[in-house]
Amino acid sequence: MSGVDEPARTPGEVPEDYDPEDVAAWCLRQRWFTTGPWDTEFQKREIHPKVLALYRKDRARELEREKRGAAERTRLAQMWAEAAAARERAAEQARRMRDMRRWGPENGYFVGTRGCIPRRVVEAYNQAHGIEEGDSS
Repeated sequence: MSGVDEPARTPGEVPEDYDPEDVAAWCLRQRWFTTGPWDTEFQKREIHPKVLALYRKDRARELEREKRGAAERTRLAQMWAEAAAARERAAEQARRMRDMRRWGPENGYFVGTRGCIPRRVVEAYNQAHGIEEGDSS
């Protein structure tokens, strides 16, 4: 036979743990059935035991594939969320540095248009704006 230990069943008998609609949908995906009125096996949901054995084997692989796909989508969504948060932090830091470069000369500090902002300017800016040391990063 097929090498799969299946209890003897009549062609229309489906084990209790299988949904006949799911088995029929799986058979349609395999292109074993059509949905026309001439396909009585599909219409009656009569599933042959060998088909059922193939379904059991292949559906487990399908479910594992779907599970891996869902895990990958979750991982990618998390990665995109982390990237969006990093972009937000970078934009906030850029805005803060731009404000420091405007604020510095107005308050008597020399601040270049590029490069690092001197530590004393950063400290004075933070003190003037009520920003604690941990908030500036």
